[in-house]
Amino acid sequence: MPTTESSELTPPYWSELRRVGPFYRRYRWRYLGGLAMILAAVALRISVPSIFGDSIDQLHEAEGASANELVELAAAGGLAIAIVAVFGAVVRTASRLLVLGTSRHAVHDMRNEVMDRLVTLSPSYFQGQQTGQIMSRAVNDVQFVQSLLGPVFLYLSETAALYIVALIFMSSISVTLTVIALIPFPIFLWRARLLARRIQISSREAQDALGEISARVEESLSGGMVVRGLAIEDFDLARFEKRGRRYRDLNLEVTRTRARLGALMTLLAAFSTFVVLAVGGPMVLSKTITPGGFVAMVFYLQLIAAPTGVLGFVISTLQRGAAALGRIGELLDTSPTLTAPDHPDEVVQGGGAIDVRKLTVVLENEKGQPRKVLDEVSFEVFSGQTLGVVGATGSGKSILLQVLARQLEVNAAHVFIDGQDVTDLRPEELRAEIGYVPQEAFLFSKSLADNVLLGRPDGDRALLDRALNVSHLMRDVDRLPEGLDTVVGERGLNLSGGQRQRAALSRVLVMEPKLLLLDDPFSAVDAHTTDEILNDLRPFLEGCTAVLVAHRVATVAQSDQIIVLDKGCIAERGTHAELIMQGGLYARLHERQRAKEELRAHMDREGRGV
Repeated sequence: MPTTESSELTPPYWSELRRVGPFYRRYRWRYLGGLAMILAAVALRISVPSIFGDSIDQLHEAEGASANELVELAAAGGLAIAIVAVFGAVVRTASRLLVLGTSRHAVHDMRNEVMDRLVTLSPSYFQGQQTGQIMSRAVNDVQFVQSLLGPVFLYLSETAALYIVALIFMSSISVTLTVIALIPFPIFLWRARLLARRIQISSREAQDALGEISARVEESLSGGMVVRGLAIEDFDLARFEKRGRRYRDLNLEVTRTRARLGALMTLLAAFSTFVVLAVGGPMVLSKTITPGGFVAMVFYLQLIAAPTGVLGFVISTLQRGAAALGRIGELLDTSPTLTAPDHPDEVVQGGGAIDVRKLTVVLENEKGQPRKVLDEVSFEVFSGQTLGVVGATGSGKSILLQVLARQLEVNAAHVFIDGQDVTDLRPEELRAEIGYVPQEAFLFSKSLADNVLLGRPDGDRALLDRALNVSHLMRDVDRLPEGLDTVVGERGLNLSGGQRQRAALSRVLVMEPKLLLLDDPFSAVDAHTTDEILNDLRPFLEGCTAVLVAHRVATVAQSDQIIVLDKGCIAERGTHAELIMQGGLYARLHERQRAKEELRAHMDREGRGV
């Protein structure tokens, strides 16, 4: 059962339904055409009881006529009903093609709108969101909204038209009997509203639970090797089953409530029919209404009984769609924080010079508390130079590169590239000039060649081979089943960690950026191969500015300038030789790593018996 708290947190669904207004307006002519077809179908459908009732009255009045005349009267009535039924079927089919077909176009636009918002949101948004929840909103919730744009519109319009036209015809037969038949409606509909409210709350909770399941599955698949490596399959399955049971229970609650609502609507139609039979029979005997009018009245009630029963489904679907709209609305209402200025400058064709002035970055932790990750950081890198960045884990190295890559928001007058304030430029235009290799190399489920040429699909084979040679990935190509055409699998899982990192490096090299940002791109590559890659990379670095983050001191030793980050601040700066002479953090880190490498080399020699 939904809690009081969840009920208070769930907004009225009418405020959410306004979000589908733009889609109705965008396709208004199609919806209006569908509405016209619905009205025509209802008019034809509602005329059948009238024709039937008139035929009964004609047969009743033709008492004493010959059998042939009675057959002719009955056949004329039957033929009229058949003609109306055929036209009604055609018009009814046309109405569904128009409305339901248009709903597909509208939901296609909504998916594009959701995706457009997702790709424009800054990376900091996704750091606080579960991937499964985002996927659930983009896929499952959008599918629920399609019901609002199609079936709900269709059934509500049809039911409303059917009620209006039927009540007009019923009133023409007997106003008194019509009013008596409608007496139970307010009571039943009031109860239906309470059940519908409960459906909305339970549906929202169920959709949130589905998002949790999606997040759980995504996490389990991504960390599958860890789960199997630690032999915690049972524990991981138990966590999934717990979320699955919650989703099942919430959906069962929705199903039970929808069943009660449907039964309520069916009971309403049956009760109204009983009232007409109980009250209308004596009225026929007293000749207040004709036998044909009485039969027509019963038929009219049967006609509105079916949509009244469906009304329970429509109301519950409306509530479920409103809950989905609320979740989608939370996503669409999130404004991108990393956007282009109103009047952006053109990106100059410079050499990628960097000027960082008193840069401070504050991010929120998992509890939403602010945490300063960079504090008053200032440095300058001239065009064509290479800056090395080292520091302990959590010192802010990766955050610094994310800022330089225009992946994190910064205030104006703190970061300049080629003399231009990055906040005065379009982020996408600036990113096109930057080659950024993040710490975690991500590859798409495409061929190796497609992954490397992703940022420059028009690149030729010579450019591809050069990038692969520099990254020393070419030597591994022959060992792949289909060479460069080998599909690397989702996230590049068919490749080793070092191969993925070298593929990511190759991907930015083919772009020939003016600014190259490397966030520890050799952490999964052995020291010997790293040194070879750095040697081959030097001619390439002569044509651009580079920032190289590394855990291993030897990786940045040849940099023109090195900064050492400690708790978000620059603790030391200088060349490799200068920092060694200072005897500070850098020198101690260098000494520890050198001692480890000497020990490892000694153990290797001992193992080989040298």
